[in-house]
Amino acid sequence: MGSTLPIALSQASGVPFYRQIVDQIAGLIRDGGLGPGDRLPSVRALAGSTLVSLITVRRAYADLEAAGLIVRRQGQGTFVAEDLAAASAERAARAGADLLGGAVAEALRLGLDAAAVRDAVERALEEST
Repeated sequence: MGSTLPIALSQASGVPFYRQIVDQIAGLIRDGGLGPGDRLPSVRALAGSTLVSLITVRRAYADLEAAGLIVRRQGQGTFVAEDLAAASAERAARAGADLLGGAVAEALRLGLDAAAVRDAVERALEEST
């Protein structure tokens, strides 16, 4: 894909621009619009085409790299990761842990003690498997 990506940012959405970039690039990868090994635009090129700062694009690329969706190669550029299955499994595990952590925190905030939360999680697991 190289120099341009079909990314549209909205100030009205309330979602930070870096997160919109992450979500849209991840969506392109998930939907096949970007495939393993495809080259992404440089930070400078993407910042110019989306009218955001270099820092915003760097943060988005850092998040995508941390998720295993892209790799940066010194002197060559930024590319969609070759092993997307492993990245997808890692991303799902991280998302699941984040959701569960949020639910546990909310349950504790509502006044449940640790034992009650543990029981609720175990019950939910039994009902789901």
